[in-house]
Amino acid sequence: MALSRRSFLTTGLGSLLVACSSRSFAGPLARETCTETADNIEGPFYKPRAPSRATFVTDDDPGERLVLSGTVRGGDCKPLANAVLDIWHADARGDYDNDGFHLRGTLATDARGRWELHTVVPGRYLNGKRYRPSHIHVKLRARGHHELTTQLYFDGDPYLDGDPFVVESLVMPHRAERGVRHAEYHFVLG
Repeated sequence: MALSRRSFLTTGLGSLLVACSSRSFAGPLARETCTETADNIEGPFYKPRAPSRATFVTDDDPGERLVLSGTVRGGDCKPLANAVLDIWHADARGDYDNDGFHLRGTLATDARGRWELHTVVPGRYLNGKRYRPSHIHVKLRARGHHELTTQLYFDGDPYLDGDPFVVESLVMPHRAERGVRHAEYHFVLG
């Protein structure tokens, strides 16, 4: 069957557009899109001037160990060096240290926008009549970008459904490896 000019253009152009929109397309038309990270509530337990550190826990802290890592990029998808993550969360029992800076700290990204934190999986706590899902608070600052305040959640947490603050894009997959929980999150700042 002979193709008409219209069929050829419609089919050919449609195929080209599908190929060009694919992330796996490696040609000069390929564009990676970076969607800005959703903001979320700060919560009542933020404390400014947390110490600079990438390890929050000691051997004496109860709870499952967590290595949380990722990157920080701008809306142009370029890594942001020296972005500062101000992170805090509850301990394994769901309590916050409001007197000191236990399980609180700041860390900066490296030249490739990478960061890594060693801590414990936060416990849940009652918020009214229901438990909040396990979460980690983050304030993120980088020169030339808007400050971001958000929370990160863990996939599979039974308290995600129905929590009024959970945003799907902030839910992280995670895995256990040799007794340590591992999760990644890649921030994009506007």
